[in-house]
Amino acid sequence: MSAQEVNLLEWLLLALGAALAFSGWRAIVRRRTRADGREYEGSAAARLGWLWLALGILLVLAAVLDIAFLKALGRLFLESGT
Repeated sequence: MSAQEVNLLEWLLLALGAALAFSGWRAIVRRRTRADGREYEGSAAARLGWLWLALGILLVLAAVLDIAFLKALGRLFLESGT
């Protein structure tokens, strides 16, 4: 990978991690969210929110602290959507 690809990967991990963390926080506070075409309410929404929050924090840490195995996890996460 070139230096430009690595830099792009870090920015994508940071953006995706921040978005996931925000969505998780919002689901926890509101106790309601929609994912995969289903509506989650109450404790199910809170559990899903905690999962999103944890994944978001891991992706942000991967980008900020340059942790190799978390970057590999983040890259796998980014590539799974394509």
